[in-house]
Amino acid sequence: MLLKGNYYTVDGWHTEGRETTFRIALLPECDVYRGHFPGHPVCPGVCNVQVVKECASMLTGKRLAIAAIKQCRFTAVASPHRCPWLDVVVSAEPAGEAAYAVTARITAGDTTYLDFKGEMHEQA
Repeated sequence: MLLKGNYYTVDGWHTEGRETTFRIALLPECDVYRGHFPGHPVCPGVCNVQVVKECASMLTGKRLAIAAIKQCRFTAVASPHRCPWLDVVVSAEPAGEAAYAVTARITAGDTTYLDFKGEMHEQA
């Protein structure tokens, strides 16, 4: 299931060197927040990882699947009410046939919510 359009929207992106920063707006009316947690919604870690995958797919122009996660650190808890906009900083370097080495972080200001390193492959 794609989260783009339901859980978040992309307000823009820019590339500097090898990194592309996607500015996303969290959508607090998304059903995900009703169960995680009503009245005090937080961004589930699995959704943060999916956002990284979707941004890497937008960056490469390929439909990607996560093949391996080498590092995934959740360093803070994001909430659509406390931080309605996040920056998703992604680098996707070719790593063989139809594969990419992906590094990413999700931030807002001085706070980092997720650090990710892994490999993604093109889906058929």
